[in-house]
Amino acid sequence: MKAAASEANALLVQKARQGDARAFEQLARDVERPLYRLAVRMVGQVDAEDVVQDALLAAWRSLSSFEGSSFRAWIFRIATNRALDRLRSRRRHPELPLDPPAEEDDDRSWAEPAAPGPELADLAADREALVVVEEALTTLPAEQRAALLLRDIEGFAYEEIAIITAVEIGTVKSRIHRGRLAVRNALVARGWKGSAG
Repeated sequence: MKAAASEANALLVQKARQGDARAFEQLARDVERPLYRLAVRMVGQVDAEDVVQDALLAAWRSLSSFEGSSFRAWIFRIATNRALDRLRSRRRHPELPLDPPAEEDDDRSWAEPAAPGPELADLAADREALVVVEEALTTLPAEQRAALLLRDIEGFAYEEIAIITAVEIGTVKSRIHRGRLAVRNALVARGWKGSAG
């Protein structure tokens, strides 16, 4: 079944490369929701639609140069790059908050967790932990967040993530490990004891 879907996808890519807008529209529909999920987690809901639209438009414009075997990995690379660009732009041109800063000091430490933490997939049932995970994801450096989301949420293989993010596999594994560790630390700091506790 997966081979048939892959063949159909390859046929759509071929048609789209020849200028068939409907074929590209179908390809875009197939990846739009996963791209949006990635974008929301990387840049937030406000900019996510823009990131996805920019990525799809860039893909349409440069489809003739697509030479890879995985359209999905290629479009995720474009979307990830657009999200990283948006985050860099925010750092260069930060928005000033309307409210004065809070009195409390929000100092986060990144020490090893006191106990082994959960796998991200195991947390889906625990809504409170999921909120903490989402908050922790927003504190990760953009490159770690992208790698972690591509692996644990979108299910890409390490090799595909290396292609999408244009870094070596060792770097991908390191970013994922550090990202998972940071998420676990955030959970432990909030008193999470895991499914056994």
